[in-house]
Amino acid sequence: MIIRKIIRWLGILFLLGAIPLLMLAGCQSKLIYFPRPYGPETTHMWQTQFRGEIIRYESPHGRQQAYLQGKLDAPRNLWVVCGGNGSLALDWADWLRDHTSPEDAWLLIDYPGYGANEGSPSPAKIRENLKIAIPSAWSRIGGKGAPDPSKLRFLGHSLGCAANLIAAADFKINRGVLISPFTSTMDMSQAVTGLPLGFVVWHRFDNVARLDDLAKQGPGEIIILHGVKDEVIPVEMGRTLAQRHPEMVRLIEVPDAYHNNIQQDHANLLARALDEVAK
Repeated sequence: MIIRKIIRWLGILFLLGAIPLLMLAGCQSKLIYFPRPYGPETTHMWQTQFRGEIIRYESPHGRQQAYLQGKLDAPRNLWVVCGGNGSLALDWADWLRDHTSPEDAWLLIDYPGYGANEGSPSPAKIRENLKIAIPSAWSRIGGKGAPDPSKLRFLGHSLGCAANLIAAADFKINRGVLISPFTSTMDMSQAVTGLPLGFVVWHRFDNVARLDDLAKQGPGEIIILHGVKDEVIPVEMGRTLAQRHPEMVRLIEVPDAYHNNIQQDHANLLARALDEVAK
């Protein structure tokens, strides 16, 4: 009788512990991604104002589009730009026009489910989008054959750093700028909750592993800008990434910067970093 009661109580305790984990596993996409649509005239106004081109394509998860602006005929570089989990591709349009070289082209990426894109985001789906969008943009700017890694660069913020590093590993892009990157979503789960819950995370972005892949491909230059006061992704994560590959990665700590204000409040610093890796 006593053994039966103990087993029953252990079962109850197990269920009480398992229910939060199951809830976390089931709704984690809502904790990672914050998609929103464009307004009715947003893309048309961008196209008119910037003389940009919408790159439309089909993926296994529906109709997608990315946005190409800057110098569209034989640019110096083609940049792949990926924003944070609560931003849209065109949020970067004005900043890039005002602070970067007119000699470059900029491919602004929206994730599945964001902006005008169908579907829902995940690491695999984001990768599928990048594998179609980048060659399409390369062809539009006059590139022949497969995209030339020496002409490709990347710029990412927060979640966009992970998307960029996926593209960098696939297309052998070894030069770029990352703003406020995390080490992995598994590490982020512990940083947020204080508990070792990485095993529950199935939206697995691993920037440490992707940087390891890039280091194996040969020399490169990646500049990380990370706010010391970052309230979302601890600056220690930027330090970890830079320390892992000091021959390739340089960290610039911004003392008074938070997670979302580097591009606004430290625009000149970011512009200089972009100019450096553009060469």
